Amino acid sequence: MEKSTKLIGVLGCGWLGLPLAKQLVDAGYVVRGTTTSKEKLAKIKSQGVTPFLSECTVNDCSSLAPFLLALDLLIIAIPPGIRQNPGKRFDLVMEEIIKEVNAQEVKKVVFISSTSVYGQASGEIDETLKAKPTSESGKQLLACEQKLLINPFFESCIIRFGGLIGPNRHPIFSLAKKGQISNAEGRINLIHLIDCIGLILACVTKFKGNITFNGVTPYHPSRKKYYTEMAALAILPTPVFLSKKAHDRVISSAKIQTALDYRFVVENLLILK
Repeated sequence: MEKSTKLIGVLGCGWLGLPLAKQLVDAGYVVRGTTTSKEKLAKIKSQGVTPFLSECTVNDCSSLAPFLLALDLLIIAIPPGIRQNPGKRFDLVMEEIIKEVNAQEVKKVVFISSTSVYGQASGEIDETLKAKPTSESGKQLLACEQKLLINPFFESCIIRFGGLIGPNRHPIFSLAKKGQISNAEGRINLIHLIDCIGLILACVTKFKGNITFNGVTPYHPSRKKYYTEMAALAILPTPVFLSKKAHDRVISSAKIQTALDYRFVVENLLILK
């Protein structure tokens, strides 16, 4: 742990943010966490995290001020929420967050982004590839990344995670309900919650200057191979795989492994929890 980094804020204590905050506490940091729900305040506090109730809009984010006060580092772990609310402008909300970060003079920011910023790109993908998102969520996430990276008042570490799996979250359950899985020969680009947290912790302790990383487990079997194995583990019927021409890509995490000296924990992703 860097001696200069003592007080950390986790903006968004959800599926990823809350266990991350707990790991930070266990690592010796003093941690604050936010939620938009009064009902979650006690749960956050029970993890040794100081809870704050806050909700940002496209017009105002001033409720963040007490949470941000004197932070050494901020982790932004709030999902865009555009699938549930197609009209949402997460990029404009980010502008308001940045105003408050500047006002409170926070000097380091870690932002959780997504490989959706690469759109329909295929082949081997690393951080040198120009992002060309096709989904609205991907477009807004890229806009957020850019707003953070050009800000002259703090350093930003952007982590683009692949598909997230972990407790109560694995695509095999929704895919099994569909009965058919497309892109059978395309390869997977996933990451387990354990490694999401591990990479963020490594970024917290080691990043300097503005930098962008991919966060995807270096295990890329075909969707057919992987989801057949996962269906067997979950005791689900083997899905039907559609064998049209594959949209295939492998998103590389070589940069983050080298820069942060990180070794993935859940290496083969054959896990349901």
